[in-house]
Amino acid sequence: MSYAESWYPLNTDAVEKDDAQAKLNLKIVDPSDDHSIYTFQFNRAAKTAKLLEKKVYNPAGYIIGGQIYDNTDIQIQEESNLDYVYHLIW
Repeated sequence: MSYAESWYPLNTDAVEKDDAQAKLNLKIVDPSDDHSIYTFQFNRAAKTAKLLEKKVYNPAGYIIGGQIYDNTDIQIQEESNLDYVYHLIW
């Protein structure tokens, strides 16, 4: 599995969405086996994503860091990992 292929939604049943927006957590596994859980908010019409928060865990599952972001919109590029998630949502 490549690093890019390690992006996946934690629980697709837990996606909070309507026709305009969706909020979900994505888990990304690093090559070191640490993993990060990112909370994103997607905007369907604008095709943007907002990174809200990140939590980092070691391979044993203990939290080792985190960050809250400034909610800056990220334009979703075609065929990117975020584009793949966007199309899973809608």
